[in-house]
Amino acid sequence: MRTELVAELPSAPPRPTFVWGATTHGGGVRDHNEDAFYVSDHVCAVADGMGGHEAGEVASQLVTELVAAEFGTQQLDVSDLPRIVSSLNAAVLQKGAENNTQGMGTTLVGVAVARNGDAPSAVVFHVGDSRCYRLANGLMVQLTTDHSHVQDLVQDGRITQAEARVHPLRNVITRALGADVVVEADVHVLPEDDCRLLLCSDGLSGEIDDDQIWELLSMHADPSKAAVALVEAVLEGPARDNVTVVVVDVRFPSVDASDRPAFPSRNTVDVPWAPPVAGPHPPDRGGRPPESPDAAAWGAPEPSQTALPSPPSPPQPRHDPQ
Repeated sequence: MRTELVAELPSAPPRPTFVWGATTHGGGVRDHNEDAFYVSDHVCAVADGMGGHEAGEVASQLVTELVAAEFGTQQLDVSDLPRIVSSLNAAVLQKGAENNTQGMGTTLVGVAVARNGDAPSAVVFHVGDSRCYRLANGLMVQLTTDHSHVQDLVQDGRITQAEARVHPLRNVITRALGADVVVEADVHVLPEDDCRLLLCSDGLSGEIDDDQIWELLSMHADPSKAAVALVEAVLEGPARDNVTVVVVDVRFPSVDASDRPAFPSRNTVDVPWAPPVAGPHPPDRGGRPPESPDAAAWGAPEPSQTALPSPPSPPQPRHDPQ
């Protein structure tokens, strides 16, 4: 009699999971929305375009499409992020050259599940002044550092944070996709503790202070309600810019279930159609995104399938006006 031993294959390590809510609004002054967002079980991202009508919104939508395509096909490694950011930057440069749009670019902030050694991690990446805040155990910290002129002044000790909020050059950023041939992203691997993340364009962080952000982020258990409350707070003021908010509750499988706060089980996207604060303002162009517990959702019209191009070789420098 022959006995066969069958080796048991090791199962894949459990991955962090996302529960998210998201919303975007054109604000009370601008007549079009240059922000875009994408949310799914693998990656959530916010992009804030620049360059004006048919430039900034093209750049932000393009980048969110490519982020979705790249992270949606396979689980990537943390070491892949520099290549991805380089390809995103090349795509924006190429699109700007094709459309002859000077100054076209976009910020990007996101969180994704990526391999980190033997197990998957949640990784935050960003370029520009769109921010990521982390809320855990009642404490909120700004996880990202703005790539901006005023932030450089703050770090040099030349102005205070309070002065930075009202500085006339506070909208000048020093790093963006499409702004230069070579662009690097900052990357943060999250500790394996359940937390809530806020991804936002500067239409939020530039309009309400961190104390109010903390209060609204903390008081709503449902991430969708938290996202809407944050945008509504901006709309109570002048809302001088487009505002986009993605709230992500990140769960780690290593956390003891008895220590885990109750999270809602449904992912939702809500785009509130609040009237503008000042002057006539058309609604955002891309109808209300679908609400689904499983499917990805877009903060823009249904995207086309877009492949990441290779970085330009040799690169052609360009000078964008500030």
